[in-house]
Amino acid sequence: AMTLLLSCGNRSSSDSNEAAEIGKITIDTSESVINVLYFHGTQRCKTCIAVGNTTKETIDSLYSGNNMIVFTEVDTDKPEFSEITEKFQISWSSLIISKGDAKIDLTDFAFANALKSPELLRAELEKTVNSLL
Repeated sequence: AMTLLLSCGNRSSSDSNEAAEIGKITIDTSESVINVLYFHGTQRCKTCIAVGNTTKETIDSLYSGNNMIVFTEVDTDKPEFSEITEKFQISWSSLIISKGDAKIDLTDFAFANALKSPELLRAELEKTVNSLL
């Protein structure tokens, strides 16, 4: 898993509760919204794609119709997303669940499980989002 993470890049996150808006993308970091944020570069490995797909499918299937849980995919290489990337201090692939000041980094878990055990990633996503409801 460590080799895979190194091949996909490093990332970090920070605390801030301001909204960031780029073009048509608005990240509402208030206490009323749970953000499921998947950051990635334009060029992605098989595992990066699996993390994004599993996360999107899980959020869509479990929380469709719930406007207070928002999945956002951000390409860290595109200039139009630079403000969001800077706000969350992301440098590469990351899976962050946030609500207000609470930020949970599921990146390591997601990359360790997305290909071989996607059901574990789905369960962890559900558990994490439900803990913030």
